[in-house]
Amino acid sequence: MRSFAKRPGFAMPLALLVLTVITVGVTAAFARVQSELRGTQDREADTEAYLYAQTGLERFAVERRTLGFTSNPPAVVESTRIVLPQGYVDVVARRVRPKTANDAAIYLLKAKSAYQTGSMSWMPRANYIVSQYARYREGSMKVLAAWTSLSGLLKNGGAGTIDGADNCGVVPPVAGVAVPDVPGYIQNGGASVPSGNPPVDSLGTQAQANTAVGIDWASIVNGTALTPDYVIPGQAFPTGTLGGPNWPLVFVNVGTNGNFTLPADGQGTLIVTGNLTINGSEVWRGVLLVGGTLYANGNNNVQGAVVSGLNEILGINVPESDVGNGTKTYLYDSCAVANAMARFGAFVLIDKSWSNSWPNW
Repeated sequence: MRSFAKRPGFAMPLALLVLTVITVGVTAAFARVQSELRGTQDREADTEAYLYAQTGLERFAVERRTLGFTSNPPAVVESTRIVLPQGYVDVVARRVRPKTANDAAIYLLKAKSAYQTGSMSWMPRANYIVSQYARYREGSMKVLAAWTSLSGLLKNGGAGTIDGADNCGVVPPVAGVAVPDVPGYIQNGGASVPSGNPPVDSLGTQAQANTAVGIDWASIVNGTALTPDYVIPGQAFPTGTLGGPNWPLVFVNVGTNGNFTLPADGQGTLIVTGNLTINGSEVWRGVLLVGGTLYANGNNNVQGAVVSGLNEILGINVPESDVGNGTKTYLYDSCAVANAMARFGAFVLIDKSWSNSWPNW
């Protein structure tokens, strides 16, 4: 009887069978690896999509103005697309409760992301939706007086006006002048000019006065607190703004001992790290924050609120602000202050209102 091993043609089918089994095994293993890789990629894409959506929501809340939305308060509905390196985020803010006398307006912010893991169309793409309620905090300023000077105030002669009554006629009057006990308010000739409630308000010691203004001057000077529309030196001073719709933030960095002279009429918030001089009949509407001494010469007119001598907060001795001679006018104006502060409005996300399961987009 012949052995099977010696039968002709038996080895070839056996080899093919073994190769088939091996091929199937390798194919199955490769498919499993591919499946696990795709699953891992999908999970990574989902995570990135979530991060994109959350980034878009928070960025809109914090950077709404830089994204092109300048109305104050926000419109009933605002929407935009934020483009990111590997996708984008669509953000919608919808007002769900208007502002009342006692409460801020409330908005629902929703962000839907689209994340692409690569440039090829077949690569995994993920979407994610997050939402959160937010209050709209309008920009505001603590106004103590028409002119608050942390280094005291010197007034020459009886001409001119410093008045804490609201020129806009909306809110109760503030003090005409607010100063620390020393050196206080100094009237050099003529009758006392300031008027308001009270005409001159003493803020106590230097430390108490520094605290009373409620301004983080160190962060402003360091450039970490605000994002200016104009920085000087480096950019041209904005002219032609007086009476227009724009109330920019102008930051003049001349150091704590430098000097700057107002070159033209304007409006908004003007921050000067050193000394500021206003000559002639120039007009400013809004807010003036001056680190050093404010010298007011001539018949200039300021409507809004002034705070000078702020470098005292940094421990720098600042000479008294000098109103000088001439018929100048410094009026508290709550509307001008509100317009200047409007650019600082922002959404404040409400704790424990976040969701990733909103029923619809």
